[in-house]
Amino acid sequence: MQGEKKQLVCILLAFVCAAGVFFLSDLFQSMAYWGNGLIWYWIGVVLTFVTGIVGTAFILLSLKVEGPTEKSWLTVLLISLRAVAVLAIGLGFLWTTFVVVAGMSGM
Repeated sequence: MQGEKKQLVCILLAFVCAAGVFFLSDLFQSMAYWGNGLIWYWIGVVLTFVTGIVGTAFILLSLKVEGPTEKSWLTVLLISLRAVAVLAIGLGFLWTTFVVVAGMSGM
């Protein structure tokens, strides 16, 4: 039961990081207008990518934790939550990259 709790905590922290990626990607777009240059914009981009990398680390950590040995609803739930967290973090990385490329191309 201990491994399941650790996996669930890691996956929930990955979800928090995924939400943080989307929140920070919206925030760094407005940070482009702070100050005279783009320094705040790039600080926001770095914070967004670091949050995504931390979320990825939590996903990898949840894979290393020993999970339940028997097939139950909790096992299926953990696998499903992990898949959704991977998808959310991946989409967050893609969205942030798109916003950076669009912002630098002048869109």
